[in-house]
Amino acid sequence: MMVNEPRNSSVILGERLETIQKISQATAEHLRLTQSHAGLMILDLKQDETSGVPQQLDSAQNALANCEAELDALQVELARLDAELETLAGEQKT
Repeated sequence: MMVNEPRNSSVILGERLETIQKISQATAEHLRLTQSHAGLMILDLKQDETSGVPQQLDSAQNALANCEAELDALQVELARLDAELETLAGEQKT
């Protein structure tokens, strides 16, 4: 395949399916992290600063932020693949 040659729809759809699977996995991880974070917030209300909960809460917040960044990147990738499919469909109509 030449460098500037457009990819066929089956390759793009395969990548799209993989991206959707990654989004699903990241969404499940985000839910798990959100539940963990909420539990730590409740513990933080009941514990003092020496309990280690504030550090766990910071770690959980960082993990959530990283997961959200990953989800954002995957959404961008999905949009790129959708645009590529739309372009390909438009080219096939002409």
